[in-house]
Amino acid sequence: MIEIPVGGCRVCILPVVNGIVSEADKVVAAYEGFDAYGVSLGIEGVQAIKNRVQLQDDFEVSELDIAYAQRMEQLTGEQVEIPSPAMCALVDRCAKDGMNVIALDMNDADFTEMYCDTVRAWDFVKEHRLAKKGMKHRFRSTDPASFAMEWDSFIHDVKGYKQVSEKRERYIADQIRDVARYKNSLLAVIEIERAENVANLLR
Repeated sequence: MIEIPVGGCRVCILPVVNGIVSEADKVVAAYEGFDAYGVSLGIEGVQAIKNRVQLQDDFEVSELDIAYAQRMEQLTGEQVEIPSPAMCALVDRCAKDGMNVIALDMNDADFTEMYCDTVRAWDFVKEHRLAKKGMKHRFRSTDPASFAMEWDSFIHDVKGYKQVSEKRERYIADQIRDVARYKNSLLAVIEIERAENVANLLR
């Protein structure tokens, strides 16, 4: 857990490994005692988790997400699920307590516009090739957290993808600052690849 005072608000960032089932336990352990709860998802992502029983397998998954999940399972032996079990745990617990989870990331329309402005058409075309390369690449990691970071570095060889991540980090940090203006404490569940950079922006 990364704890940062933002104005008069106690902000706790909980880095999680997306996809790993056991990460949900971290959220449950950290849950109690906050005025507000947020996740690094857009409003549509939060809503999709709430409605995941009805949606069943109807989640949008990219080739890179599929490759990540397969390599994570191969290298770590950990079970991988979509959507993120950690974020599902937070949404479910807040719903049980009659609270709303704050969407800290861009909505779909804003993200799509930012993505199209940032990622070159040629880079987008190369996504299939990059996913295939990711299935063959020799990664050194053997634990989920290290692999998530190593995969992120591998993907960021494409300049546009790195810039997308940086823009998301700035947006999430801005959203946390906004929440901090009217809440005394916030637990923000953020994927481990983005968590430290968001924390540095807040510092």
